[in-house]
Amino acid sequence: MTAAADNGYRDRLRGATGTAHVRLDTRFAQGLRTHAQYRTYVLGMQAFVANAERALACAMLGPAWRAWRDPARTQWLDDDLHAMQVPALAEGPAMTVGSDADAAGLFYVIEGSALGATQLLGDAQALGHGPGTGATFLSRHGGFGAGKRWRAFVADLERAAFGPADERQMLASAARAFACAEFEFHRADLAHQGVEGR
Repeated sequence: MTAAADNGYRDRLRGATGTAHVRLDTRFAQGLRTHAQYRTYVLGMQAFVANAERALACAMLGPAWRAWRDPARTQWLDDDLHAMQVPALAEGPAMTVGSDADAAGLFYVIEGSALGATQLLGDAQALGHGPGTGATFLSRHGGFGAGKRWRAFVADLERAAFGPADERQMLASAARAFACAEFEFHRADLAHQGVEGR
């Protein structure tokens, strides 16, 4: 981290979202050991990422944050669901991004998820999934280079010059993103239980 990168935004984001982060980590603490767990993960992640990317696509962002938009993730997840013959969830409540600070909070959650994805990729491979066969998202989102991308994101985050109101927006956006992810994984659980119960 450079000498100028000392705003402490990452630490404040981590503190503000710690409880929600632990809840999500606990959900996948044992990894993805079964095909049912893996399908539920991909289903929930697709709903969350697609929602986030729709919001980001509509946002008027400055150059620093516009560069972090990566609409490929939804397609990767769509491809994985197609490979597993699992229909996507219906769209949930729409997320909104109204400022660079909102985007920074949301990107904190999305980019941070890539680090967790690196831990899940081996589980997907053990279940027989790979790029083009149900684990395109994990292979690319959490594959080689995820750590380097995270460090680049943190550097941009710490270079931001958010005022107090913007910082509050950033923290609230990250909290909403975690809440959305939890909601979508819960919906994925329910959808999977419905399939299994038939």
